[in-house]
Amino acid sequence: MDTTMITIVERLAWTSVQTALLVGLVWAVCRLVPSLGAATRCRLWWLVSLQAVAGLFWAQPLQLAVLPAPALAADTFIAGTDVAYAHAPALPTAQVVSAIHTVSSAAIGAAPWWALVLAALWISGVLAMAWRTAAEWRRTRALLAAAQPCADQTLVEALNLAAEAHGLRRAPRLWMSAQIDAPQVVGPLRPVLLLPAGARALQGDALDLALTHELQHLQRHDLQWGLLPAVAQHLFFFHPLLCLAVREYAQAREEAVDAAVVEGRSERRQDYGRLLLQLGVMPRPHLGVASAAPSTASLKRRLLSLQQRHACPKAVAVALTVAVLAIGVLPMRLVAAPPPPAPPAAPAAPRAPVPPAPPSAPAAPPALAVPPATDLPAAPPAPAAPAAPAKVQEKTTSTTTIMRSSDDDSLSMITHGELDLGKRPDRAYVLLDGNASYAHGAMDDVKQARRDLGADSQAFWFRQGTERYVVRDRTLLLQMQEAYADAARIGTEQAKLGRQQGELGRRTGEQARAVAMVAREEALRAVRHSTDINRDAAAEAARASLEASRAAKDARGNAELATLAQRQASLGAEQAALGQRQSQAHARAAREAEKIMAQALQDGRAQRL
Repeated sequence: MDTTMITIVERLAWTSVQTALLVGLVWAVCRLVPSLGAATRCRLWWLVSLQAVAGLFWAQPLQLAVLPAPALAADTFIAGTDVAYAHAPALPTAQVVSAIHTVSSAAIGAAPWWALVLAALWISGVLAMAWRTAAEWRRTRALLAAAQPCADQTLVEALNLAAEAHGLRRAPRLWMSAQIDAPQVVGPLRPVLLLPAGARALQGDALDLALTHELQHLQRHDLQWGLLPAVAQHLFFFHPLLCLAVREYAQAREEAVDAAVVEGRSERRQDYGRLLLQLGVMPRPHLGVASAAPSTASLKRRLLSLQQRHACPKAVAVALTVAVLAIGVLPMRLVAAPPPPAPPAAPAAPRAPVPPAPPSAPAAPPALAVPPATDLPAAPPAPAAPAAPAKVQEKTTSTTTIMRSSDDDSLSMITHGELDLGKRPDRAYVLLDGNASYAHGAMDDVKQARRDLGADSQAFWFRQGTERYVVRDRTLLLQMQEAYADAARIGTEQAKLGRQQGELGRRTGEQARAVAMVAREEALRAVRHSTDINRDAAAEAARASLEASRAAKDARGNAELATLAQRQASLGAEQAALGQRQSQAHARAAREAEKIMAQALQDGRAQRL
């Protein structure tokens, strides 16, 4: 839950910044190209809402590596690591990976308090906006309940003919209401055209122009297109520039409809302007569109737009729309550039070697007496080899591994999913897809499915208790394959990282054995040189040379071991992140599989074996 809150806050922040930049871009385009048509401006402002909603729900935005790379911090960390590894015993790879996984899990599990507070405030604001919309919906329902269907059949027939002329498959329902002052259309799914009744009723040309205005809204599908800006305003209620974009979209939408009403008939501009003045100002319905302007400033802008006779070329308008769509709508994130390749670190200074104990002086021997044996210098300890990976317990359940199972030496299959290596669960399923299978159950279930269906078949096998079923319907198989697509992709990445970790482990072991071999050779040489008591000076010189050579080799070996351990730790962190994503992917796939099994049993597409 905490990670979800952090993700929401991060997406809200990044999307808010990108939305502000996109609003500035669209505003500049509208200012620099004053002849831009109202329909084009309407599309540009609608793209702002699209960017906001997409930025919040898009899981993998485009990453722009434009921030400076943390070169200094990386260099400092690497240098410190080299020194630490040169002076400390090497940890086994399994312990390093376990420590990294523990630290990352602890860091992810505890969200900062400010992220939780911001997420709670945002959720409260969204709920408040939803409550206001629900209240508007109730008022609209009350308005429709008080309205009456139009009894003038001549007007209804005229509306049907006009709707057919505008290309509408079905004319809207025409109702009369004494509670409104201007015509309006409400309801995005089943639109209703409301006309004022009584003393406010329109007559003659005014009624014709008003009906044409509302039919233009229906022809343009403005009620449906307007849902996205409404959703964006609910989600980003705190963003003043997005609220500005939604208002500009609504204003440009009305101006575009006004232009369509008077297009090709310049003599109607004055009549239409008088109609707008007659309708005056009224609040815009939240669940519909109205002919009247919501404010005096909006009415003034609509009257001025009627005077515009020449719009910019259509090619320019299309080019501007495509440019804004390509540049500003795709969700983006600014990330740090990859660090430059670091220069090879100097090997850590070796510790001063401890000289071996000098040989004990022999006792005054009698003639031909053999001198006593000298004390041998202690051989330096060999670096610890990486510990073998911990053996998986018999009854653990794997949720992120990719297992390879086989019934014989010539037949093998890669199995993705959750496999219980101990007790057999009550319910299980296996999706066979050629050389791969996706399973949730025990390994025996995978083998049973292969025996029932064949290794190379494509089918969905599942078990409930002791009853076994198979589904071969192509539609359901495609749904299962789509459900496990993410899990399969992540599993492939895990396998690739596992091979890299195995290769690094092999190299680490070889390096450790090489260092140990060098230490043993140097110890034997020191023994050979120290046994000759009649050549003390030569022995001391030889020991000093051998110890210097050993120290240099130890330093190089320890430096390489430190580098390998660092790479192993990095791969372990990546493997831990992939494991978390794999668990989430398997959980989603398991929920989808339960739905598919229930559907197959219900409609008879599951065959009992």
